[in-house]
Order: sequence, then structure tokens, then C-alpha cells
Amino acid sequence: MNFLGSALNSIKPRDDDTVFDRVNYYYSTLIILFAAAVLTAKQYVGQPIQCFVPAEFNRGWEQYAEDYCFVYNTYWVKPGEEIPQNLSEREERQLVYYRWVPFLLALEAGFFYLPVIFWAQTNTKTGLNIANMVKIVQKCDDTEGAEREKAVETICRYMEDSVRLQKVRRDVSTLTEKHLTLGLLHGTYLANMYILTKLLYLFNVIAQFLMMNLFFGTE
Repeated sequence: MNFLGSALNSIKPRDDDTVFDRVNYYYSTLIILFAAAVLTAKQYVGQPIQCFVPAEFNRGWEQYAEDYCFVYNTYWVKPGEEIPQNLSEREERQLVYYRWVPFLLALEAGFFYLPVIFWAQTNTKTGLNIANMVKIVQKCDDTEGAEREKAVETICRYMEDSVRLQKVRRDVSTLTEKHLTLGLLHGTYLANMYILTKLLYLFNVIAQFLMMNLFFGTE
């Protein structure tokens, strides 16, 4: 629970995002982590499965049967269909995924949060603190006069420092480095990282659908 609390505390909304970004990395991650925590508590603390057992079974026998069914896997039989007598047919129908659902959900939550980690680690390499600049711009809406001018001067100073840093890097870089920095030396790095982050969000959603389809073994 301490690990879960630490994970939830580290997941915070950013100021340099959009509504769609926040749905992906913040709300989706929190919802999935909550579902994973509930299922984990149900499976490994509570009673994960309940079986119909013969009336002569005492409580110990019933608990053993339920533990065995949970560990060994169950298999699916349609309503009104005869229970297969062939052991191999039962094994083919086994539902093997339900024990791993909490771990899969935790993995999914991590995948949803990866793009924003990528953005946070890459966008500051230009020397610009985008999140801080957004905060300053938001405050400008509520201020006037000298405070607004000071905010504009601060943003301009950030941008000037970034351009100066870009020039220094370009002067000391080799010809190979100039073509392998994803626009860091030409003023397009930030836009490239922003587009790449958006593509990561899209790729994550598609990959999640494919992973879930493979995990459940359905079409």
C-alpha cells in the first residue's frame, strides 16, 4: 500500500498539457491503478472465487476446492451445454487470464504514463521550462500593469537564453551531431518532441487494444 501511495503521489497533472493529454496520462492512469488495487485486494486478500460444492463438503474442503480452482484455472461452458468429459477439451477452454489481470492493469497504467515521462525528460533540453512558462502566462490573465510587463520580460528572457544556448551548442558541435539531435541545434527540437509525444499517446492506445486482444484470446 505504501508503494501504491507513492505511485499515486508522483502522478500529478502538468500545466503544459492539453485535455486529451491529461485524459491519457492522468485520469486513465489513476482509474486503472484503482481498478488494479481493488482486484489485487479481492484476489489475494479476499475471496477471489466461489464454487458450488457438494453438500457434504465442510468449510475446509470447500476452501481447498476454491483455492484449487483459482490456481489451476477454470474453463468456460455455455449455459445449457453439457460439461465436457474429455480432459483435453476442458484444458482448451481454460480461462488463464483472470489471475494476471491486476498485474496487467498495473502494466497498462505504466504504459499510459510513459509518454508524459518522455515529454518531461526531453522538453527541458532546450533550456526552456515550458510548464513554468505556461504558469506565468496564466497569471498574466489576472494581472495588469507592471506585473504583466514583468511576466512578459521573464518569458522573453527565457526564450533569449534558449536561443543563446542553441547557438553555443551549434558552434561547438560536430557535423554528425548537427544531424542527430532531432532539431536541438536548429530550433525545431521542442516541436519535434511535442509531435513525437502525441504519436506516443496514439501508439500506446493502439498497442493497448492489441495487447488486450492477445491477452484475452479473442477477436
